[in-house]
Amino acid sequence: MRAVMAGRGVSRVGTVEDGSPKRSSLGLSVFGAIKKDILYAELQPGEQLRLRVLTERYGCGASPIREALNQLASDGWVDRFDKRGFFVAETSPEEFEDILTNRCFLEAEALRRSIRLGDEAWEEQVLLAHHRMNRVPRFGPEESSDINREWEEAHKRFHMTLISACGSPILLANCEKLYELNIRYRFQSRKLSRRSRSVNVEHEAIKDLVLAKRTEEAVEALKSHYLRTGSFLFEAASAEADGRDVTS
Repeated sequence: MRAVMAGRGVSRVGTVEDGSPKRSSLGLSVFGAIKKDILYAELQPGEQLRLRVLTERYGCGASPIREALNQLASDGWVDRFDKRGFFVAETSPEEFEDILTNRCFLEAEALRRSIRLGDEAWEEQVLLAHHRMNRVPRFGPEESSDINREWEEAHKRFHMTLISACGSPILLANCEKLYELNIRYRFQSRKLSRRSRSVNVEHEAIKDLVLAKRTEEAVEALKSHYLRTGSFLFEAASAEADGRDVTS
């Protein structure tokens, strides 16, 4: 097996000969790599996913690419059109508003349940997840607006740990799906948010309120955290439509 990475931000995947027992696991690896590049806006909404380009990008054969694209289409991350091929699913302000509304609603309930049901072990996990997130730089080099993928993974762990004691696997699964749907939109506003937000302060406040069992204050702090991201996105989208520079 060999690993190849081509291009900025592209995830590593391995390659195996056709017929290998590891072919199925390779398909999962390619699926994960393409999905992350969609989430982190390395593959843009509406971009055509050409087989030849993807085999070079991810360093693997055509079969696992096709398998991954079909699964991504089934999950809604990719659109498949007869005689045209595969395209990254489009985004829209209307979809983002729908995602944001449902995310606030579901995570508020999940957080309430977690604060009520969570034990000392859960509280320790919240502290640990917050500590690990704070140890990782959020961005790349100072002149870059690219979010560090290691920070993004730690950020997801923190938010999912906050609601992990809710006692409902179905609720958690839906919250995680909405988190992932939200990522692409958050990356569209990352330059603006870097200029004018201090997310560390917001995370610290949420963590302290959760551990103090101040349930409704914690819920409001979490919702406010998400709504700020929404306001940055809508401001960035408006600026782009008007031809203004949102980073100045």
